[in-house]
Amino acid sequence: MPTLTIGLLSDTHIPHRLKRMPDAVLDALAGADLILHAGDVDAPTALEPLRAIAPVHAVRGNFHIQDLSDGGAALPAVVKLQVAGRQVVLTHGHRPGWLGFSLKCLHVLGQWLKLADNSKANRRTARRLARLYPEAHVIVFGHSHRAHVEQVGSALLVNPGAVCPSPGERPTVARMQLGEDHLEVEIVPLVAGRDVLIPVHP
Repeated sequence: MPTLTIGLLSDTHIPHRLKRMPDAVLDALAGADLILHAGDVDAPTALEPLRAIAPVHAVRGNFHIQDLSDGGAALPAVVKLQVAGRQVVLTHGHRPGWLGFSLKCLHVLGQWLKLADNSKANRRTARRLARLYPEAHVIVFGHSHRAHVEQVGSALLVNPGAVCPSPGERPTVARMQLGEDHLEVEIVPLVAGRDVLIPVHP
C-alpha cells in the first residue's frame, strides 16, 4: 500500500476572520492525496478551493459569540476514516455545550492573566481524545490555534494549528505522510503579509 500525503488544517474562520482561503494554504497543501479540516470552518463553502486539490473531510467547530458563528454546525462532529491501513479520527477537540463554552472562557481568562497557554491546552486535549478514541492510530484536532504533535499511547495526536492569525500564535498548516509502515508530520508555518499568508518552507 503506497504512502499518502494528507493535508491538515484547522480554524480558518472564513468569512468572519479571513475573507477567503489564503493562497498560501493552497500552495502548502498542493499535491496532497487527501485533506482533513479540523473545525471552525465557519462557512462550509470555504472548503471548495481545497476540493480542487484533493478530497476533503471536515468537522464542525465551536460557537463563537464574538463572530456570531456556529463554527460550521452543518458538518459532522467527528469523522472516522481508514487511511493507508490506519484508523484516523478527525475532530475539533473542544468540549461541546455549556461546559465547553465555560472552559473556553476560563482558558481565555487564564491566558490574559498569564496562568494558561495553548501548549497546556493541547496536551490536555490530546490525552482526553486518546482516551475517547482508543482504537485510533492518528487523531487530528484543532481549537487551540497552536500546532502540536504528540504520541499518546499508540496514537499520534496532531493539531495543525490555525490558518487564521491570532494573538500570540503563528498561522500554520501541516502535511502528514501516512502509510502502513510510515508516519511523519511536518508543520508548515505561514507568514502573514499585508493581505496574504506566505508558506515558509525550511
